[in-house]
Amino acid sequence: MKSVEINDLLSYHFYGNLKVKDGVKVFVDGVAAEKDNAYEYTLKCVKDDKVYDLTSFGKEGSFYIENENSILFCGNRKNIEKSTSLYRLSLNGGEAKEIARFDKPGMNVLGYLNEKTLVLLTKEKLVEEESDYEVFDEIPFYMNGQGITNKHRSHLYTYNLDTKELVCVTEGTFDVSNAKIHDGALYYTGQNWTRKQALYEDVYKYDGAVSTVVDAKERSIQNFDFVNGKMVLVASTHEKYGLNENPKFFDQDFNLIADWQECVGNSVGTDCALVAGNAILVNKDALYFVSTIYDHNNLYKLENGKIDLVFEWPGTIQAFAFEDDTLYFIGADVASLQQLYKVVDGKAIQLSDFNKMEDTYVADPVEVNFGEDLTGWVLLPKDYDETKKYPAILDIHGGPKTVYGKVFYHEMQVWASKGYFVFFCTIHGSDGRGNEFMDIRGKYGTIDYDELMQFTDKVLETYPQIDASKVGVTGGSYGGFMTNWIIGHTNRFACAASQRSIANWISFSQTSDIGPYFAQDQQSATYYDNQEKLWWHSPLKYARNVKTPTLFIHSDEDYRCPLCEGLQMLNALLDQNIEARMCLFHGENHDLSRTGLPQHRLRRLNEITNWMEQHLKYVAFVIYNIFLDYPDWIGYNR
Repeated sequence: MKSVEINDLLSYHFYGNLKVKDGVKVFVDGVAAEKDNAYEYTLKCVKDDKVYDLTSFGKEGSFYIENENSILFCGNRKNIEKSTSLYRLSLNGGEAKEIARFDKPGMNVLGYLNEKTLVLLTKEKLVEEESDYEVFDEIPFYMNGQGITNKHRSHLYTYNLDTKELVCVTEGTFDVSNAKIHDGALYYTGQNWTRKQALYEDVYKYDGAVSTVVDAKERSIQNFDFVNGKMVLVASTHEKYGLNENPKFFDQDFNLIADWQECVGNSVGTDCALVAGNAILVNKDALYFVSTIYDHNNLYKLENGKIDLVFEWPGTIQAFAFEDDTLYFIGADVASLQQLYKVVDGKAIQLSDFNKMEDTYVADPVEVNFGEDLTGWVLLPKDYDETKKYPAILDIHGGPKTVYGKVFYHEMQVWASKGYFVFFCTIHGSDGRGNEFMDIRGKYGTIDYDELMQFTDKVLETYPQIDASKVGVTGGSYGGFMTNWIIGHTNRFACAASQRSIANWISFSQTSDIGPYFAQDQQSATYYDNQEKLWWHSPLKYARNVKTPTLFIHSDEDYRCPLCEGLQMLNALLDQNIEARMCLFHGENHDLSRTGLPQHRLRRLNEITNWMEQHLKYVAFVIYNIFLDYPDWIGYNR
């Protein structure tokens, strides 16, 4: 049986952006293009429950279904600088035809406002760009994954197909977040801001003139849509659980329609989801939404103020859509990669077969319960033999408001194939178990640390085949914070790999793209008010205690957990002559492990794996297992 290899990442298909309209079913397929060290995005259609190619150019990441005969998409196939073309593609065959060209880069088509008018969205800079320097005078001045955003705004445009007139709906310093077309009008969320962006955005309507339809006040609108002509808001009040509070459902006057304590959307972590999807959708007279429950996604229906379970799925739902009453979705099953499914009589029927794992060892997650009603999982090593000893790796998720589930996780499966126990869990601070479980404001490094150690103890107790002296720990983002925290509070781990981490809440609060809001919310302290608390929760404070050899992974365009965070920990360890090194990836951001360039993702995983191999596997350890296999060969029975 084959092993899961690091380079297998290049062969995976990543699905998303599923849309169904007028009998047409289209989705996006993303694959790594090894030669170009990039990703190619093509469109697929579904006919008679079979998947066919629609495009092959490799740059069609978004689209709009025009009717049963054609789709629209934007692109720049001619590579004209600062330009976007609008294309129409016949679903009956033939090449895509350019129907318009705009002197603006990165435009996306959202749909028809009326019979002859299209709506488009783009991000543009308000001032002339300078090639050799940047000016920062706003908060945020950069955003992870977007680069420098100072004086950049997302604007909506209308385009008349007859007159060829392009009209800007939102001008100047107005910034658009979300937009929908309904009943001949354009609705959108956003704000007009200078110097400092606010957390809360109103809802506006454009029908030739702009008007405000929802005053958010101090409530954040995550999403919105229309059911039976009435607006439904997916929004949080933040009254009890801070910025991470899960949303509820309101009407446009913020009267409560339905209470909900879980998240809206998929928060199950994986390194095998690349293309965006959707969390809500209106079909007929109901609003459907995805929610994360414990370790998986379910689909629910909000109708007449009541929420009902529609479809329960053991894995993830990346995107979904309906054809009449038939549900289609893109998701991942247990220990599986993404596929396209159709639901018939409550059962998911797989329609795609690109991500085959034939004759390959894929470890099934084994559930381990610990603490007070907490759950984790263990992946057993390939060719597992109960009489042998094995090294192990604890993997900690990011967020903290995400979860681990049972879907395929490439890096973990690689390690299992290489002969490691891999164990991971969901602890307080994670999503999927309501607001109260999620809320660890002011508790970072306390209850979460205790639970991770409890879980480690439980796994070692359950599997005595693990050599307790050969256990490594790794994690990214919040998982990187926890890795930094762990090595400053215990020496039980033989090595660590800290990725895109937080070291110092004081510096983080003033350098991260979300720092001014997130740090204050999560720690109830600021650099000017109770900085002692920020410092107490900072792993750097405890760096003098570290004895663990530690690898740091960071990216120089990580604006979520900026480079200075990893550098502070690295310097602290090197200053004490502790074995440490940093691998810095140029041109990458916080999402290196998920959306980074293919070769960088491979290099990252190679670096972490080699670090674990170096410190968790050594000659004596290998000889011990040979000793068990061939006792006579080394004189055991002599």
